[in-house]
Amino acid sequence: MTSLHIGRSWPGHGTPMEDNCPCPKTACGLVDADNVHPECDQHPFGRAKTLRSMHPADECPELSDVAWAELKLRRLDPVIAYMEATSEDAWQVDTVRSADGSTNCFFGHLFNMGGTDVRGNALWEGFESAWATTYRLYPINDGEHPGYPQPTPKQRVLAFLRDLNSGAVLTTPQQMEEEYAYHLAQEKVLGARTV
Repeated sequence: MTSLHIGRSWPGHGTPMEDNCPCPKTACGLVDADNVHPECDQHPFGRAKTLRSMHPADECPELSDVAWAELKLRRLDPVIAYMEATSEDAWQVDTVRSADGSTNCFFGHLFNMGGTDVRGNALWEGFESAWATTYRLYPINDGEHPGYPQPTPKQRVLAFLRDLNSGAVLTTPQQMEEEYAYHLAQEKVLGARTV
């Protein structure tokens, strides 16, 4: 579930109550409910004051498409839920999308999850940067990865996404760190041999 942007000011009348409190503000001028300042006398839920403005963080009118994708990709739960709700018949292998657009591989479905081309692209790029690249997903989607022998593309991808979400497999940044450490170690070995 996404965080909430909350405000004590009346909608359509600016954010005077938020402007004068110690809470960090979001792009829309409201306060992130997960980041309320402990000394604020307006926004903590424990103070039982009326909230007059509120919206989910991922529906913020000031949210850029890239920031929206980053919120969606903090954890993989929204992606997993979307893929679980996607029909088995809508999955395919070998190409991202069928000519008639009726079936997709994982990345085609991820793109569709964005709802618009710009948000679809932001999800795709964000997923590759934060979680796993196309080079890792295509063999899993297409049934060519021995670690994911499930009978359908959907089942294989869901198994992998759950492994990613739990930390059982490395994310893109973790893989890059591991690769970097390997090459540094190799340089030391090779350096020792050439001296």
